[in-house]
Amino acid sequence: MIKIRKLIKNLIFFILGIVASGIFAFFMMTVFANSSNTVEIPYLIGEDKKVAVSSLEELNLIPNIVGNGEKVLYTDPEPGTKVKEGHHVIVQLREMNTLKIPDLIGVPSGVAQQFLSEYNIAYEIRNQLTYTPEENDVVLNMSPTPGNNYSGEKVILYVGEYEGSNQ
Repeated sequence: MIKIRKLIKNLIFFILGIVASGIFAFFMMTVFANSSNTVEIPYLIGEDKKVAVSSLEELNLIPNIVGNGEKVLYTDPEPGTKVKEGHHVIVQLREMNTLKIPDLIGVPSGVAQQFLSEYNIAYEIRNQLTYTPEENDVVLNMSPTPGNNYSGEKVILYVGEYEGSNQ
């Protein structure tokens, strides 16, 4: 009988030890995870590539450069988003020749509109039915076509509007 009591007592202490260890580990992980400082993604749209990279590095963020060109088209996460130091930030670059129509095909419509507004290019949105959700709210086509000389005419963006299959 004494051995059974001793066994039960040891088992209870063992279980309490495991529970206490779990609580301690959870506390330490919480403290470690919250110890990083948070920073806000700066507004870099239209900035030079070098300025964007140095601005992000000053905030202890890691810039991932995508595309070619010298000007920032957009960042992901968006400007104003709070992230922890050491977070990766995608910096999408485009060649910003002011005399050429920019190639915005495949870009989310909000980003395309913001880009055109930044460079004071007049634009119009026209919805185009699409049957794939991936094309929803994405620039599918534009007129005049990208790369043409820009002479002040209104740029028309044909943006996908997902309706799903009605069959």
